[in-house]
Amino acid sequence: MKQASMHVASLTLDETNPRHAHRTSSLEESIAALLEKGPEKLLKLARDISQHGVNPTELTIVLVDGDHNVVLEGNRRVAALKLLHDPKLAPTEKLRKQFAAIARSGEVPRRLTCVVAESRMQAEHWIKLKHTGENGGVGVVKWSPGEASRFSGRSTPTEKARLFIDATNAWFPDDLDLRTNAQTVRDGRITNLGRMIADPSVRNRLGISFDGDVVLSSFATSKLRPILGRLFRDLAGPVSVDQIKTKRQREDYLQKVEDELPKLADRLEEPERYSKSASNEGADDTGSPTDNSDTDSKPTRRKRADFEKRLFQGVKLRHASLRTTEVLEEAQRIKIDEMPNVAAIMVRAVVDIVVTEVAEQLGWRRNQDKLKGRIGAVLHQVDPNKGEPLLANAWRFSQEEDGALVLKTLHSFVHSWQNNPLTSEVRKLSMAYGPLLSKADELLEKKKR
Repeated sequence: MKQASMHVASLTLDETNPRHAHRTSSLEESIAALLEKGPEKLLKLARDISQHGVNPTELTIVLVDGDHNVVLEGNRRVAALKLLHDPKLAPTEKLRKQFAAIARSGEVPRRLTCVVAESRMQAEHWIKLKHTGENGGVGVVKWSPGEASRFSGRSTPTEKARLFIDATNAWFPDDLDLRTNAQTVRDGRITNLGRMIADPSVRNRLGISFDGDVVLSSFATSKLRPILGRLFRDLAGPVSVDQIKTKRQREDYLQKVEDELPKLADRLEEPERYSKSASNEGADDTGSPTDNSDTDSKPTRRKRADFEKRLFQGVKLRHASLRTTEVLEEAQRIKIDEMPNVAAIMVRAVVDIVVTEVAEQLGWRRNQDKLKGRIGAVLHQVDPNKGEPLLANAWRFSQEEDGALVLKTLHSFVHSWQNNPLTSEVRKLSMAYGPLLSKADELLEKKKR
């Protein structure tokens, strides 16, 4: 079996789906049969898809049968997608209104990554394992209540706050005041800290993120000492929950402590990490770190992910404005295969925002009325002789008039409802313009000097 990206409109529900008591004869009848056993479940699935996208860990299995792409596994999720795109497929007016309202509330994918089976027999083994229990361990082994509780606990703001305190203590083992305030917060103000670090704006400005039981810091921990000292001192003392309850209040707090926040220019190329499990491996039975490594050794680096899975992966902006940096970082969370339409739009948006900021910061006025001119102005500054290999595709895609991926492709992703971007196109554009973003950031660095 092989994987392929397919448009939702091209998929056909299985008329012999075991969920149906009888064979169905049309798309509408198949959808009605799925809704018969409980419309609330399909509505909840549709709402989850609109909020979070389609579950990337469960691929739809499709059989190409003549002109039809028949869904062998994943009929419910495909039915939910079809209803979100065309609520008129629902059998009642009430359901049509409900699916239409869900569709308006979020993003609805138009393409799915599918596994293409050569025959029903080839897919049968995997479908059986999916729907018939553990099968002695070959199928999906469900979590026990304790395992489920431990997983849920790790993802709560309070549990992340405890992990953050553990990281802070590990980073500053000799700072008695900081550790004392951190303990006070742990004992009585832990939910307040959880509220703070659950806010993406706070995490972004602190340069902090979480990956399971790992805390990642985009700044050297020494750069975090002033703000962490202030944060724990405030939470242990004068700052109450009423002062950080809303997002606006937390933004006001960040503005108040601006002088203690690390400088964006000090961001690391690769984040430093703290792992509770790794920390415990280096401790004796009293919980104290054992002296079995060089204290001056470099922090463990997080393994760089495959560049082509997400937009502009590996690109860092250290001298751009906070807002521009945040736009790039949010765009870098987009998985190209899962959301090619959003990814395509964001390629253009990020490039435009960065080159526009460069022009405004450096006071450029010429060739700024069109995106082509703005990109060209940056290229001529950073690579006047067109000799930089990493910028060759940025030159070609943005300044030439012919070819498959010229600048008009970026425009069409935003302005043409008929254009369905290919994931391969988005990857090529992301890889072409990524070096341009880095070079543009260098221009801003020179200005600051």
